[in-house]
Amino acid sequence: MNCKHCGGVYVKSMTHIDNIERYVNKYKSFLISGGMSKDGIIPFSPYLSKLKELKRTYNLQYNFHIGFPKEPPFEIIDVADVVSFDFFSDENVMQEVYTIKRTKDEILSAVLPLPVKKVPHITIGILCGKITHEEKSIEILKDYFDTIVLNILIPTKNTAYKDCNPPSVDEVAKIFNLAKKHFKSVILGCMHPHGKYRKELLEKISPDVFVNSASKNYDFKGCCSFL
Repeated sequence: MNCKHCGGVYVKSMTHIDNIERYVNKYKSFLISGGMSKDGIIPFSPYLSKLKELKRTYNLQYNFHIGFPKEPPFEIIDVADVVSFDFFSDENVMQEVYTIKRTKDEILSAVLPLPVKKVPHITIGILCGKITHEEKSIEILKDYFDTIVLNILIPTKNTAYKDCNPPSVDEVAKIFNLAKKHFKSVILGCMHPHGKYRKELLEKISPDVFVNSASKNYDFKGCCSFL
């Protein structure tokens, strides 16, 4: 799909399902994700029997990041422990970033019927660092979920948004403070600028959990959506 904020860069750093057994002695949970096809679908079906076998053999847990399916991906429910999904209340913002359009109702209708834990994600400033749909999205999602993951745009080399700036710390703090009013658990996800930016941000917000993907030391079992 070559999304403007990602450009396939993060997908390239992921390993293939066929390599999971290399990691099962160290990790017991895995993020199962794309890339997505040009219509926003992640083709899980060819890999589900393999994932089910590995899950049973090694007692694994899976967080399925489902992309933007047009129908609920019921085929994953026998193997998924949790489902992560990105949410947009403004279909035009989504179309600008992903080149496909889904209404807020279409996104929710593909997620809500799934009989597993579901955790929405919002990337703050995803439109080249601009604050657009984030507050409205929180107001919608609070009626359906008690946990939310907030990511923050990382301007990334070799992407369309490489020259953008992340949203200001104050702008991000405002979004977090709004989320804290409405959700039982607010998580700073793995996609956020590190270093000085994160230090300043953590001085202004109090997420229930934050994911430090740069650290090799950890005190939990995996992805943000498990928490």
